[in-house]
Amino acid sequence: MFELNARRKQCIKTIIIADDVTDSFDYKNKYAIVEYLKENAELENFYFLFLTHNYDFHRTISERLDIWREYRLVAVKNGRNLTLKQETYKKNPFDHWKKNLKTDQRYVISAIPFIRNLADYCGKQAEYSKLTSLLHIRNDSSNFVVQDLETIYKDVLNNPSLTLSSPNKPVIDLIFELADAIQIEPNETAELESKIILSIAIRLKAEILMINKIKDQKFLEKITKNQTTVLLKQFKKDFPGNAKLIALLEQVNLMTPENIHLNSFMYEPILDMAPEHLKRLYADLKIANP
Repeated sequence: MFELNARRKQCIKTIIIADDVTDSFDYKNKYAIVEYLKENAELENFYFLFLTHNYDFHRTISERLDIWREYRLVAVKNGRNLTLKQETYKKNPFDHWKKNLKTDQRYVISAIPFIRNLADYCGKQAEYSKLTSLLHIRNDSSNFVVQDLETIYKDVLNNPSLTLSSPNKPVIDLIFELADAIQIEPNETAELESKIILSIAIRLKAEILMINKIKDQKFLEKITKNQTTVLLKQFKKDFPGNAKLIALLEQVNLMTPENIHLNSFMYEPILDMAPEHLKRLYADLKIANP
């Protein structure tokens, strides 16, 4: 800061690269730093390049400094190659999904975790429980069709005119169909909704595999929370010699929970995750559990 102030006084043309400059600050000091950066960015001779993994900081700095959208770029890693593309979502991706539920089935599926949280916050426990059956394998999961999803969305979102396509299609089938399509797409096209769909499909595939291997309905019916973790613990107990499959299932348990149980404050980890990792995990699970 002393160096910046000295250059400021001398009107020296300066390029400043700021790499996650607020990560170690509390919110009060974070916003103070943002204001300091804003003040300097308005100077004629100062040019800033901001690098960050923190979506909240990205959104804050974009709005406070009024950075044009053409200058807000997202890095996409594909193997050892790194490319930059223009960001898709400026502010709230959930608002965009909600407005386009009728026209894009990817938004219909990726919105399930968020609307499930809304149902929970609103005290709609029946709806919350039904949507949970699309994030875990339960007795009623396979019977849940898009029409049922439409009914819940109408209620929770207070949108009585909402109509979703393919009303009679089982939602689980739709999830796997979309995940299969996303898997073969270029990594550069994988937006937030694609990663969420892959994460949901991965966990469902993993639970189907474990349930089919364990084959204990009474045990399954006793599970009331943390289903994937409980299943994995039992699977490791029943099949201790299957190290390769256990390692694969542990990856599922490590990578997917935060991607599925998300709300408007918790989607940074999945934004930062390369889609190739999710695609590889999904492909491995399809081989293990056709």
